Amino acid sequence: MPVKALSVVVACSIGATAWACPVDAEPRAEATVLTVQLPGQAARSFSIAALAALPQTNLTQRLTVSSSGSDVTDRGVQYSGVLLRDVLTAIGFASATDRSARTSVVEAVASDGYRAVFSWGELYNSLAGEQVLIITAQDGKPLSAAAGPLALRSLADTRPGPRHVRNLCGLIVPFRKGAT
Repeated sequence: MPVKALSVVVACSIGATAWACPVDAEPRAEATVLTVQLPGQAARSFSIAALAALPQTNLTQRLTVSSSGSDVTDRGVQYSGVLLRDVLTAIGFASATDRSARTSVVEAVASDGYRAVFSWGELYNSLAGEQVLIITAQDGKPLSAAAGPLALRSLADTRPGPRHVRNLCGLIVPFRKGAT
């Protein structure tokens, strides 16, 4: 069955230089941090301010840290940003009546090429979708240069590491043509 790809591209800007992303087709404007391309539509670009205008979410991940002694520390890390499904919904992806989207997957891509995958069912038909976050801040501070400016985490995962995308720069959504 032929597969048509929809690319949602996130640009990471530092000063006057935009980072390259493995999914970039062409250079992007300096203020653009998120570019979305749906089949048959013009690309949509989002600035930091446009992302901030979307519904914001704060999630806390509880961590239990133990040392070699008997000390056990329980602490939380607070992440702030936008749910992945809210960004996708804002551009018109996966409306309630779009049955073809139900077989879709979303591939999150880092600037170094690392990739993580989410299904439509996880994002739109389970509680997990309420915890897949495009992160703009951690503990009230912007992400470090090593982690951001954008990152993505699935806090519902038992092991969040495999789907933690540092330096998130792109999202790719392949559609199965003719799926119902």
